[in-house]
Amino acid sequence: MIRGLVFFLKLAVLVAVAVWLADQPGEAVITWQGYRVETSVGILLLIVAAVAVIAALTYRFWGGLLGVPGGIAQFWRDRRRQHGYRALTQGMVAVAAGEPQEARRFARKADDLLDDPPLTMLLSAQAAQLNGDEAAAARYFTAMLEDPETRFLGLRGLLRQAQHEGTWQAALQYARQAYDIRPDTPWVLWALFDLAFKLGESDTALDALRDLQRHDQLTRGEASRRRGVVLTERARRHHEAGKQDAADQDSREAVKEAPELPPAAAIRARVLLDNGDPRGAAKTIERTWAEHPHPDLVRLYLEAKPSQDAEQRYQTVRRLAGRNAGHGESELALGRMALEAGFWERARTHLDRAAGERASEGICRLMAELEERQHDDREAARQWLRRAADAPADPAWTCTHCGAVSRDWYGQCPSCDSFDSFAWQSPPEIRVGAAGEIETTSPDERARLAVPAGGDSGGEAETAADARE
Repeated sequence: MIRGLVFFLKLAVLVAVAVWLADQPGEAVITWQGYRVETSVGILLLIVAAVAVIAALTYRFWGGLLGVPGGIAQFWRDRRRQHGYRALTQGMVAVAAGEPQEARRFARKADDLLDDPPLTMLLSAQAAQLNGDEAAAARYFTAMLEDPETRFLGLRGLLRQAQHEGTWQAALQYARQAYDIRPDTPWVLWALFDLAFKLGESDTALDALRDLQRHDQLTRGEASRRRGVVLTERARRHHEAGKQDAADQDSREAVKEAPELPPAAAIRARVLLDNGDPRGAAKTIERTWAEHPHPDLVRLYLEAKPSQDAEQRYQTVRRLAGRNAGHGESELALGRMALEAGFWERARTHLDRAAGERASEGICRLMAELEERQHDDREAARQWLRRAADAPADPAWTCTHCGAVSRDWYGQCPSCDSFDSFAWQSPPEIRVGAAGEIETTSPDERARLAVPAGGDSGGEAETAADARE
């Protein structure tokens, strides 16, 4: 609609000009080189317009004619670039599909067709990695460091290579350089945290945790737990190195950040005991025992409340167990102390409760000791020892990722490098199936299938045991 109005407006202007010229024809006289030309102004303007049009058409024709070689060259350049990007795309697809020969072939083709080294170097590096040529891949990634536009990608490639080769210090340096370029990138922050923690650079790990929480990669609770793990490991190192002030500060913060972590409470109690504060150590253990009991805390608690009398030690552990009455670790600790003190019926009651539906290897051995010491019944003791051979393993620090079992807790699994993966639980059971295949029952599955043990309450059983004795 608007275009039509504009067209008619232009047409009206032209008609008006033509009418005006027709009404006022005028005369134009041109004398040049002995020639005299007389005409009207309208005809002169028409001639000038025709000459201008012819000149413009001539200029465009010769311009187009002169530009034919350049156009042909541009056509072939565009066609070459199109084929190059197609080869680049096909090479990326080959990398994703895990086809090393195809990836290398398309990388070479893209490199020949494209004048874009950053893109082709990335594909060439990935193709070299896929072919197992890590040296060539390293050369490509290193070359990418020279260009500011590809430096970040080169650092990522070198970082992954260093991690794969186990050169952790070099990997940490690459992660730091990548952080300087893009400090908000999540994978950079995670790599910086993992590598710094692995290499014992806890300050860098804590800074990375702060950034991860700030960029919503971790919730407040997750970040607090991770800080607790980092501080627990650092407190242990300070304590082993004799740096008591640093160990005291870090262990205090570790318990504050992760009060549910038994190793944090254990190192805090150890530091307090060494600093001559057994009361503070006992309170720390009691708070943690109420949520997450652990056998290591029993030994520290007895050290905080020393006694040479076995009956008194039993009563001491009984006060601690009361913080989490009925828990398997509480009953097991009481069973050990009762056996040591010679309270046979109490020991049997506690061990029965700790065993639940199926006694572990350690409980079977304690029951064998009880039968021999209480009744001098060696046959019953041998039966318990035979049961111990087929019983589930005692709880231990078990990596929930790879299943590695350790006597000590670690913030990072030495086998698979998983962070905070150790849990106090029974290791997986391994048995041979009917067809000869190996079957494994994971601790999580056993926990899901386990039926809570019934029975009387702790207070009633204690009263009955006291009456029998």
